[in-house]
Amino acid sequence: MKKHIGDFVKFQRTKVIHQPDIIFARKEKNEKKFTSSSSSRIINKCMPIVSLLLAVLITLSIGLFLYTGLNHLNGGTPGSITILEEPELLDSLKDAQDRGVLMGIHGWAHENYSILTPLQTKENIEKGKEVFEKAGIVPVAFILPEEPINGIVDESLKQKIESNGISTQLPILETSGSNRNEYTWEWRTMQSFDDPRYQEASEQIREENPETILLHVQDWNPYTKQFLTDYLSSTNEMNITVRVDDIEVNTRPEVVSDMAKLTQYESVGQVAFSVIPAGSRKGDNPTIGNINVNKIMEIYFGFFIITSLLPLSFFVIWKLLSECHKKRKQNKYLLEDGRDPKDPDAKSPMLVSIIVPAYNEEKAIGKCLQSILDQDYKGEMEIIAVNDGSSDRTAEIISRYPVKLLDLKVNGGKANALNEAIEIAKGDILIFTDSDSYMAPDAVSSLMKCLNENKDAQMVAGNVYIHDNRRKKGLMKYFQMIEYRTEQDITRHLQSLSGSILVCPGPLTAVRRKVCDVVRFSNETIVEDADFTIKALKNSVKIIQEPKAIVYTNAPETLRGWYKQRKRWWYGNLQLWRLHKKWAIKNPWMIFNYSGYITGIFSILLIMSIPCLILQYENIPLILMSGILCLAFSIMLYIIYIGPLFATDKRLLVMLIPYVLIYATIKVVVISCLFLCYLTGKGIKVKFGANTFVVR
Repeated sequence: MKKHIGDFVKFQRTKVIHQPDIIFARKEKNEKKFTSSSSSRIINKCMPIVSLLLAVLITLSIGLFLYTGLNHLNGGTPGSITILEEPELLDSLKDAQDRGVLMGIHGWAHENYSILTPLQTKENIEKGKEVFEKAGIVPVAFILPEEPINGIVDESLKQKIESNGISTQLPILETSGSNRNEYTWEWRTMQSFDDPRYQEASEQIREENPETILLHVQDWNPYTKQFLTDYLSSTNEMNITVRVDDIEVNTRPEVVSDMAKLTQYESVGQVAFSVIPAGSRKGDNPTIGNINVNKIMEIYFGFFIITSLLPLSFFVIWKLLSECHKKRKQNKYLLEDGRDPKDPDAKSPMLVSIIVPAYNEEKAIGKCLQSILDQDYKGEMEIIAVNDGSSDRTAEIISRYPVKLLDLKVNGGKANALNEAIEIAKGDILIFTDSDSYMAPDAVSSLMKCLNENKDAQMVAGNVYIHDNRRKKGLMKYFQMIEYRTEQDITRHLQSLSGSILVCPGPLTAVRRKVCDVVRFSNETIVEDADFTIKALKNSVKIIQEPKAIVYTNAPETLRGWYKQRKRWWYGNLQLWRLHKKWAIKNPWMIFNYSGYITGIFSILLIMSIPCLILQYENIPLILMSGILCLAFSIMLYIIYIGPLFATDKRLLVMLIPYVLIYATIKVVVISCLFLCYLTGKGIKVKFGANTFVVR
């Protein structure tokens, strides 16, 4: 029977007791005076800042290295080729020189010399001279790229050029000192002699009778040619200088030859070509409309660096620094024989209530209960198993074990089952676990030791590992083993440093009784454990992690099963964002999680557009090779960062490569689709327990 999420709430019978949010904040504030030194607090606050600075430095270095290396490979940056590699262009330039055309070096690759150092300026000028000499072209001038239209060069820039000791060989091109008028700027788009620009420029040039005319080779077309020839053949001015800028490796030889014919007019005193020695072929620098494809690729590259490499670097560095600090802090309080002087086991163990909700878990519930009974915890344990209206033999199997059976005849959902058990639980500490999971023998004792050592913590999250059975495992299971380990050992570890873990896992979480007097589980979302955790955080509850408390769970082994599970998890996170938005926008971890949905959408759009962009290039194999090399380098970095987590498990270490290539892509696609369903209000259909309902 299909139900809307709103209808599903009616099974919630237990009332939530509300207390002031400050209840735990005051307690924590008082206890910090005794449990934390001021120096330790300062270090903890500074650690993320230091980590971020280091991550930015490393990311920029790696990004610059990748960008430079890839562009050097595919020729996507100016300077990858020179005019020496264009023999037909060289021949036309030499012929123009023989006609009397003056040749000037127009920088090296049309760079802005106002931002270059004197050493860079010297190197560029010398490289340009060398190319001209090899080409057999005599440079009579050094013509600055981006030179002011009035010809007046900034004195400091002029001194920087002259400081190279080569100004006498390459003086700035001199004219009469009058303005160099460029009447044909952007005429490359002109389609007709009826264009208003043509008429306006014709009237202007007749009025001004300029002695110097500037044009760009890109604007040379029948309209520009006719415009100039009309003026040069009719003017009374003599000794006119015509300067043509930006002749480069992609300039067609016939254009150069055509412009060289301007020397035949009696009114022309000199024609000067500003030649850029180095550049990139147009085939490797295509455009779509007026948008440069290489610029789009650069944006993609920056997007990858900012959304992937930077966060990964930041989190890994932060984790390493925190672990170093933790080791020094632990060693500070240990005795010479290694014993903990606080010795939490010296106290009488507290009563622990372990709550196990179950719905149709006849295959797994027995192993779950037995693992609880086999715990090495020395104190008293109360085990409450809740049969949540199962239609199979779950209740019968539970009754065989020495545990309390809370037999609910109607399936009311996991949240309701947990709340019912909380009502009858007598323990000082409540531990929640799932019926399809089983604990390591020391899981309970590890949780209790953690709570004893951290008096200001009210909740502790255990570590969830995927059951590593002896059977042959498929890719999906390996991928999830990597995912679980990475998220818990890095993300949850970092959240634990500030006591702000966002999700205490359903398979293993310990809670002090007083937390449940303030917060209860709810069916407002389809992720009751995450919702419970956030409500606790909103009530100033400190939540930390205990890595030694381990529970094993089964994971979906098929793509379909995995999708059903993740659909509920990831869409549930979006529900949490909407439900707790005022609080979430102030929590950095919530913002980071939500941003993952946004970047996922952009990632999909980028991936879909890349084939279209690649097809714009002439040398597609070379572009593909550079992309593959970038991907290989990225995977190598990921393995360097994450690999140490799997140093003892070579199987997972090997699986990191397909994990990045396959699993990460699948995740992005699923997350993006769910986010679109959320934004459009379409929602998703979810089967949870005995109920199927639509979540919006």
